[in-house]
Amino acid sequence: MPTDAPKVERQPAVNGLLLISLATMVWASGGLFTRLLPFDLWTIVFWRGVFATVFIGVYVLYRFGRDTPVIIWRAGFDGVIVTLCSAATVVLFPAAFQHTTVANAFTILAALPFVTSLIAWVWMGERPSGLTLTAAAVATIGIVIMVGPSGGPGLGDLYAIAGTLTNALMIVAIRRNPQVAMLPMAWAAIILSVVVAYPLATQLWDLGPRDYLVAAGFGLGPMTLGMMLYVIGSASVPAALSALVTTAEAPIGALWAWLGVGETPATATLNGGAIVLCSVVIRLLAQWCLTPSAKGSEGV
Repeated sequence: MPTDAPKVERQPAVNGLLLISLATMVWASGGLFTRLLPFDLWTIVFWRGVFATVFIGVYVLYRFGRDTPVIIWRAGFDGVIVTLCSAATVVLFPAAFQHTTVANAFTILAALPFVTSLIAWVWMGERPSGLTLTAAAVATIGIVIMVGPSGGPGLGDLYAIAGTLTNALMIVAIRRNPQVAMLPMAWAAIILSVVVAYPLATQLWDLGPRDYLVAAGFGLGPMTLGMMLYVIGSASVPAALSALVTTAEAPIGALWAWLGVGETPATATLNGGAIVLCSVVIRLLAQWCLTPSAKGSEGV
């Protein structure tokens, strides 16, 4: 009996880690899908959103049924923030991929735990630790090294920074109001992105059969499957450990782009990206090791 108990307790966490790892691999393919759709931003956002609306909608309605509209309505002000920020994020990152390398965009996104912590400090008074501030400073140095050879951040880098900010705002809004259900609000955000993209798209009907398949894969993979795997897996895994796993999105995303379209990251990207990832990993590992009693509700 004593020897079996730990295995039973560990199993949900192991399964959760596996699901989060799979979600990270799927999410990381977003840059590749963007590369495979040679159209204007709003056309990509529209068709990816159309398919994602159907795929996510099926799961949301299966999971929440007739309560879905009520859940979205009851989310209140924080729900509006979550929806707007989520919609902005799903637009900003394809824009970033169109103007910078996939590795650059994902490496900037890897700084998300620090950005979230700083916004929570300003918005909710959750003062970050000295270790977090130090790690954030190191990550900033890595990003400067990464974008430095081009004379500063380019348009794609700025889109990625903005997308990281909106993603962080969404996370803090959910933290402020844990009653905000992530999946229904994400569904509302995707629908909003489709509505906004429709009048702005200039190549809406230029897609061929292959392009529709890619758009459907975009909507089914990173947009739907990735989110479902993460939501299910994160329920049994501490927040800091979940964040640690998802930082792997940067190297995996670069690998997807290299294998799919032969996009090789620049040396500055590799050097700066390594610094960013190391700062994130060391900070989250420190959180995991130094506060074992708080493993159910870590912060950074």
